[in-house]
Amino acid sequence: MKLWNDIKNKLQESPRMRSALLYLFFIVISAVFWCFLTFNGDIQLDLQVPLEINKPKNVHMLSKVPDTLTVTVKDRGYRFFTYLFRKTPPLTLRLTDYSDGNGDFKVDQSHLKKALTHVLNKHSTIVNVLPESLNIRYTDLPGKKVPVKTDIIVEPRENYTLYGALIQSQDSVLVFSDAKTLNAINEVYTYHVEETDLTDTLRRKVSIAPINNAVVEPRTIEIMVPIEKLKPQTRSVKIAVRNAPSGVKMLLFPSDVEVTYRSPVSRISDETGITAVVDYNSIDPHSTSNKVKVIIGEMPAAYQDVKLSHDSVEYIIEKH
Repeated sequence: MKLWNDIKNKLQESPRMRSALLYLFFIVISAVFWCFLTFNGDIQLDLQVPLEINKPKNVHMLSKVPDTLTVTVKDRGYRFFTYLFRKTPPLTLRLTDYSDGNGDFKVDQSHLKKALTHVLNKHSTIVNVLPESLNIRYTDLPGKKVPVKTDIIVEPRENYTLYGALIQSQDSVLVFSDAKTLNAINEVYTYHVEETDLTDTLRRKVSIAPINNAVVEPRTIEIMVPIEKLKPQTRSVKIAVRNAPSGVKMLLFPSDVEVTYRSPVSRISDETGITAVVDYNSIDPHSTSNKVKVIIGEMPAAYQDVKLSHDSVEYIIEKH
């Protein structure tokens, strides 16, 4: 009682508050009348009805199946509360009911409307359905296993290198389609991937490029491209002699040469795998020089900027 008296006193003391409450009162009354007039008459509403196709596991749909149907419904306004406050159930169509037996699943608008009457409110009138009809290709043939070709360009940053081959999570996929299409497909390709300025191993999922009138499973594969940092290295390498005739010994001065190169970090502790070579056949018998050219023999592909400290060394030939 005291609270009510306090409110009355404040309203009497504040004309602005009285005006605000009166304005709010008329808004509430107007809203009530609007709801009464609106929801007591017929209105139209577009509903998104999920679409599902009941099919055997060995059947693959080759055409895109819409996720939902846009259904225009006419009904009394108050009945639409049932659609606003509950999830619209999906429309489930059985493949066997609408298949022609030759790989075509067809449903015209009259059949769609008839099927929707079992999903929507029984008092509702279905005005329109989009898409107006369904015409979907399917296949029940087993999949054909074909290799996956990757379309990838990778460029490491300076002082980094591609170290090792590209690794795929799988080298083949299954393709489902009709017999004629399957016969023409012998490989599939990924979407184009291009990465530059890489400083770390690349790991990514890549999608298989779509094929008309066919389904690929799986649609994606994982790839890994190993990238490593390059470190400058210097090692001493024994110079080998090649093509020396029997009974001939070639003494080199110096007999070792320093080799500088850039190596992937993971190979720093390994033996160099680099050889330095002089070729006996490269000696000019008419030359007065006692020097022979030193070249790089074998060299791991992972190394870069391989250089020798000497491009030639002195030699003496001993015959036995």
